[in-house]
Amino acid sequence: MKTIPVALASHYASATHTVAYAILIERTDGEVYGFTSHDQSVTIAAQLYDSAPGLDVSQLVCTAGFAVDNLELTTLDDGTVFTRDDVLSRRWDNASFYLFKFNWNGLTDGVEPCMKGTFGMVTLRKQSVVVELRGLQQYFQQPVGNPSTKTCRAHFADFPTQNGNNRCGLVAATYTTTGTITSVVSNQDFTASALAGATDYYTEGVLTWTAGNNIGLRQKIKTHTLGGVLSLSLPMVLTVQVGDTFSIIAGCRKRMNEDCSTKFSNQLNFQGEPHRPTTDDLTKNPETSV
Repeated sequence: MKTIPVALASHYASATHTVAYAILIERTDGEVYGFTSHDQSVTIAAQLYDSAPGLDVSQLVCTAGFAVDNLELTTLDDGTVFTRDDVLSRRWDNASFYLFKFNWNGLTDGVEPCMKGTFGMVTLRKQSVVVELRGLQQYFQQPVGNPSTKTCRAHFADFPTQNGNNRCGLVAATYTTTGTITSVVSNQDFTASALAGATDYYTEGVLTWTAGNNIGLRQKIKTHTLGGVLSLSLPMVLTVQVGDTFSIIAGCRKRMNEDCSTKFSNQLNFQGEPHRPTTDDLTKNPETSV
C-alpha cells in the first residue's frame, strides 16, 4: 500500500493542482538520468530532473493480482540522450526506473510513488522516443526453483551476476584476462594479443570492452581459436578498432565431463543431472527404466 505525504495529499484536496510527473532512470552501466513533464527543470532530493518537452505517460493500470503492470513513456528527443548508437548497443536495456508525481509549486511537499520497474523495448521515432516500462510484477513471471537439466544450471564463476550466490564455486578473477585488438576483420571477427589458452578456451565466454567505442558493453564469444582469433556471437553495433582493449572470461558450455571435470576440475560443484534418463531412454528401454 503506497503512502502519500500529508502535504501532498492536502494539495490534492485543494481546488487548484500544480502536479507533474518525474522519472528517475539508472542504466546498468551506472549512468543516471532524471526527467520531468514540468516545463522547467527541478531538483528533488538533490537529483536534477530535466524538463523533457512532450513527456507523456500512458494510462497506468494497477492490478490487484500478479499481472504485469506495463505502460509507455513517450518524449520528444533530439538524439542527445537516447542516441541511436546507445539504443542499438542496448545500453538502455533493463535500465531501472522510478516514476512519481510531485507538486512543482511545493517541492517540499513530498512525492507520490507511481511505479518502479525496468525498461522494456525502446523505440526511436523521427523526433521522439517511446519506452516500454515494465512493473516489478515482471519478476514474478520468471521461473522459480531448479528444473532438472543434464547441463549445469550455475553461472560460471558467478559471472556476470556477482550476486553472492556462487553455486559454481570458482572465482571469476582466476579465469579472467585482458587483451588488445591487433587486427580487425569485422565488428564480429578480430584477433587479439595476450590471449593464452588452447583453441575453444574462451568459446562461450564473455568479452567486456574496457576501451574504444564499445566501452562497457559485453558480448558472448562464439568461437576462439589458437592465436587469439575471436568471433563474437553477434557483431558490435559500434566500430571495433585496432588498439581497443577488453577483459575476457573463460567459456563454459556447462557440460559435466568436458567442462566441469576436464577443463576446470570442478565436478563436485556441477549443478545438473547428467545421467538422468530422458524420455527417449524410457521409451526405448521401458523394462530397464523402472
